[in-house]
Amino acid sequence: MGRGAAQSGNWDRNMSDIARRFTGLNFSQKLETAATLLREGPFQQAAADAVLEALSAEQTPGDTEALLHWAAALPPSAAASYFRARLHAPTNLEESARHWSALLSSGAVSDPLLYLQAARAYRDLGKTAEAAQLLREALIRRPRYAFYARSEKLIRAVWKEQPPTMRRCKIAVLGSSTTALMIPVLRALCFREGIDAEFYEGLYGAFRQEVLDPRSGLHRFKPDIVFLVTNWRDLALPALSEKPAETIAAAAGEFKALWQAMADRLGCHVVQHAFDRPAAEAYGYLSESMPGGRLRILRAINERLLAEAPSYVSVLDTSEAMQAAGVANWEDPFLWHTAKQHPGTEALPRLAELQLAHVRAVLGLTRKVLVCDLDNTMWGGVIGEDGLEGIRVGPASADGEAYAALHRYLLDLKSRGILLAVCSKNNPEDARLPFEKHEHMGVRLDDFVMFSANWDDKVTNLRRIAEKLSLGLDSFVFLDDNPLERAWVRSQLPEVAVVEVGSSPHTYVQELDRCYYFYALTLSKEDQNRVAAYRSQVESESLREAAPTVEAFLEQLQMKAAATPVTSRNLARVTQLTNKTNQFNLTTRRYTEAQVSQVAANPENWTGVFQLADRFGDHGIIGVIFCVSTEPGTWEIDTWLMSCRVLGRQMEEFMVDRMVEAAIRAGVRRLVGIYRKTAKSVLVADLYPRFDFEQVSSADGETRYRFTIPENYTPRCGFIANASEASADLAANAK
Repeated sequence: MGRGAAQSGNWDRNMSDIARRFTGLNFSQKLETAATLLREGPFQQAAADAVLEALSAEQTPGDTEALLHWAAALPPSAAASYFRARLHAPTNLEESARHWSALLSSGAVSDPLLYLQAARAYRDLGKTAEAAQLLREALIRRPRYAFYARSEKLIRAVWKEQPPTMRRCKIAVLGSSTTALMIPVLRALCFREGIDAEFYEGLYGAFRQEVLDPRSGLHRFKPDIVFLVTNWRDLALPALSEKPAETIAAAAGEFKALWQAMADRLGCHVVQHAFDRPAAEAYGYLSESMPGGRLRILRAINERLLAEAPSYVSVLDTSEAMQAAGVANWEDPFLWHTAKQHPGTEALPRLAELQLAHVRAVLGLTRKVLVCDLDNTMWGGVIGEDGLEGIRVGPASADGEAYAALHRYLLDLKSRGILLAVCSKNNPEDARLPFEKHEHMGVRLDDFVMFSANWDDKVTNLRRIAEKLSLGLDSFVFLDDNPLERAWVRSQLPEVAVVEVGSSPHTYVQELDRCYYFYALTLSKEDQNRVAAYRSQVESESLREAAPTVEAFLEQLQMKAAATPVTSRNLARVTQLTNKTNQFNLTTRRYTEAQVSQVAANPENWTGVFQLADRFGDHGIIGVIFCVSTEPGTWEIDTWLMSCRVLGRQMEEFMVDRMVEAAIRAGVRRLVGIYRKTAKSVLVADLYPRFDFEQVSSADGETRYRFTIPENYTPRCGFIANASEASADLAANAK
């Protein structure tokens, strides 16, 4: 046995100790020492790097070849895969990428920087799609700021070759401090979420001029979303204000005027950063307790801005990001004094996650469905093996209390309209037992809109759940304790958001919450009634299956619907639909609330907001049409969309009837329809021909149709009662 093999090593040793173990060894002895280290303890990248450095020192050409043979002969392990990936990188990219894949699929590593190294290997091989997926995997793991600095160039290159496809938008970032380091972090998170975002960085410290000068770069950029990145220094508050009420009113008034200017000139959504608090305050407690204290004034200004923000403005809670990042990371005096960087770089990822939550909400990307695994996710243990008495849930154990906390969080999500579903590999009877019999289960069977427990793979079951609910998989969030199941779902269904949870149930709620997948800026009546609406959908499907004919089914539904204009009462829901609806959507145009308001405010245009009710309940607002006047006597159908959960009920016939009636009243005799084909809108490719629209052109993915309204137009819908004028209940949202 060589000298090195006789000495024990350990992955937990510090780097200098590992280096010392290799001092004075010949190459053969170094390999023996490295093999010994491999057998002792779990993989640690820093230790592996130290071993590789020691093995690479003073190598001869023959040693290099021997090292590759040695690595190839190692027994399978995470460390062996890492060594092989690193050693093959200079000469054999294909082999290096294969070993990176083996390392990452082992479940033994979660360091985002390892995913970054693998992404580089695949990008160098020309496998851009694989590189993009690896970058997203890395970003899901909430890396520190250093990752964003190291990955920026690669993300830009991959973005150019494989741009995100879920949404496109233009984002402007205006601030009084340096924003150059903030934008790459937010850009990377947009890439992760499939948002093809174009960014504009305002001039340093000139956010007021950018907003108010119609010749500024901001106005030329024409953003969809503007971030006003302000901080406590912008208000220049004294430690103690002599006239606190006037100070509060003046500060709030200035920013409200900026919001209005952007709404009038740009029609964009504004994300106003709330004013954070200084990390050091000489007045201490007095700053909060005294009426004119700086901290008290800051809080009052934030409350005023939040209370008086119009629908096209959302206020970002910087205190939440500051708390998550830690005050020491948020306020970095050196960076402020040298570069006017605020907050500190280590706080930027947490802030950007919250910024992204606002972007997703504005773009209609807030998720609707949380699908949960059961064993070791909803309770501790395996119900099929441990039985009802053996699983851990409730106050009998610390783990049981953690699962109970998760149940309470799920019920809170349900109360605001998030749909809950189960997807578990289990015997159906075993899976249902805890919900039916265990006294400490906080959620019950009737809290789930779908309960899928069988032995099919989870990808298949998730697809079935989506089909049953008539929802796209991009509405889904998947919660599962098993890293292999998470990786499988992610690889097969990239549109599903998969929560990356740790091994302890005590962090499940925190990890689910900090993803912001269900972050919303408004809460509509339809949101609150969503669970009941989808239950009624299941009931109506049962009626459909039992009915002898389609006509009999439609008759038995006893439907009534109403068409009302866009108003301040339904504006939020209408905007939500324009951004969330993908399948029954003729143009897939996305609008902010300010833009919808502009369309509705033009008296030459017509807006139809459609509501539906049947024997099973009120479905609320389920469809929207915007008709824009392009020339006298002609309306162009700018937007026509409908929720897929009311397909097959003649609702589209009802919508076209109301649109034609409105056109006749307005003296309009010609309707121009537009169909823009997307991967998800194939469902409505033949909609206009079905309603006798004549195709007039087709180019660049857009087909245009024309319909001349006859003098004796005959309504098409025969199974939905028109309650547009008579039904106060249906029209309540539009008053």
